[in-house]
Amino acid sequence: MHETATFRLDITVSQTPSRDDQLTEAVNQLIPAALEHRHGILVTQHDTARYTLEVHPSVPCGTILEKRRPQP
Repeated sequence: MHETATFRLDITVSQTPSRDDQLTEAVNQLIPAALEHRHGILVTQHDTARYTLEVHPSVPCGTILEKRRPQP
């Protein structure tokens, strides 16, 4: 069985100094769904401004896993 993300947010950060605040806000939006489904949150950085945040079954509950997409 292939596991896929239950809930997902795609965000584009507008300014570098507020990047952490924007990512924290997105994580906080996903926490209730992550706890409900007993999954963690996967944060993928696509480039310096684009991120995907997912409640994902491969991440243990209570954990936030960060990864970067490889450059083409």
